Amino acid sequence: MAKLHLVDLQMKTLLLTLLVINVASLALLPAQQPDMNPSHIDVYVTPYYNSKGPEVSVGRFSTGLASAKEADFLATIAEMKKDWDRLTFPELYVGAVRLFDLGYRKESVYWFYTAQYRGRQFGVLLDQAKMGSIGDRGFELFHAQSAFYQLVGPYINGYAFGDMDELAKIVERVQKEGRRIPDLQAAYPGVTFKDKGEWEPTNTELADGMNQLISMLKEKKDDIKRQRIERGMEAKFSKLTSKELPSR
Repeated sequence: MAKLHLVDLQMKTLLLTLLVINVASLALLPAQQPDMNPSHIDVYVTPYYNSKGPEVSVGRFSTGLASAKEADFLATIAEMKKDWDRLTFPELYVGAVRLFDLGYRKESVYWFYTAQYRGRQFGVLLDQAKMGSIGDRGFELFHAQSAFYQLVGPYINGYAFGDMDELAKIVERVQKEGRRIPDLQAAYPGVTFKDKGEWEPTNTELADGMNQLISMLKEKKDDIKRQRIERGMEAKFSKLTSKELPSR
C-alpha cells in the first residue's frame, strides 16, 4: 500500500508541474490562426457554451449570462458574486468568457483562474472509477473542465500575462480562496466523489502546487515578456483595454 501511495503522490506532483508548464505555454503560444480576434473568445464546449449566439447552458444564470443587454448581464454577474462560493466551474468559465468579450477583462482573469482551480479541484476529488461514460454527468463534467481550460486559456492568458505582477496577485488570491472546499455534492448532484477524508489533503496539495506558478510569474517575468514579444503575443493582446466592473 505504501508503494501505491508513493506512486500516486508522484503522479499528482507531476500533474501539478505540468499544469504550471501548460499555463505558461498557453500565454506564449502564437495565435491559433492569423485572423484570430483577441477581443472575442470564439469557443464551443458542449453543452455548456457556444460563442455563436451566444448559447449558454450552465443552470440558473444561463439567461443572464447570454443576454445581449449589458445591464441584464451585469445584474447577473452581481448575483453570481453574491453566491460566489457555490458557483460551479462551468458557471465561472462562462462568466469569465462573457466578461472578457464585454470588455471587463481584468475581472475575467480572476473568474477564469477561479474556474480553473475549481475545475481541477473537481477532477482530483471526483471518484473517476464511478464517473460513468458519455452522457453521465460526472464524465461530461470531467472532460468539460479540460476543454474549457484548453480552449479559453489562450485568450485570457494571452491578455493576463501582459501584466504578470497583477496576475501573480490574482493567482495568490485564488490559491488562498481555493483552500476552502465547497459543498461539491450540492454543487454537482448526481456525481460521486472520493471519500471526504481524502478531500482536505488532496485539495491542499492542489493549492500548494500553485506556488510554482506564482514563483514563475515573479521570477521569470522578463523571460516570459521577451518570449511574448518574439511570438507576437504582446502585440496581439497589449492593445486590449478593460472596463471597471460596476460596484453593486
